[in-house]
Amino acid sequence: MQDHEHPRSTARSQYRYLFTAKHHGGGSKGDAMWHPSLSEDDEFGVFDRADDLELSDEAGNLYGALPDGEGSLRFLGTWQQQISKFPCAGEGAPWHGYPLWALNDSAPPSRRKPSRGWATAVFIRMVETGLITRGMRIRLMKGDHV
Repeated sequence: MQDHEHPRSTARSQYRYLFTAKHHGGGSKGDAMWHPSLSEDDEFGVFDRADDLELSDEAGNLYGALPDGEGSLRFLGTWQQQISKFPCAGEGAPWHGYPLWALNDSAPPSRRKPSRGWATAVFIRMVETGLITRGMRIRLMKGDHV
């Protein structure tokens, strides 16, 4: 796969999105990778919804998830990640993203449950917007799948 942009921009902020080879199997084995079952439209949809719901931390990074029925989130990454991060892009540059918050032991230790500094506020915002329930937030914060 070569890096390429999604044909649409986000509805709210008109952000452009870049699919990167690094997070689709073209990087090192320690790089977070999107699950191969996710379509590009699914991946972009997580980003578009994160922008629409303003699921951001203090640095402007966006975070997303993909509901999978009532009370569950779809696995976004190859290490069973259910949350994704979209680092804040520079002015006019396209954004990219990757699965975050690996909850299984197949992920390298440095990729398991990253710093929770961002998590509390972002997870609370996810509850406020209805993306996840309070119970789901508690489970994710403890390091359990939902």
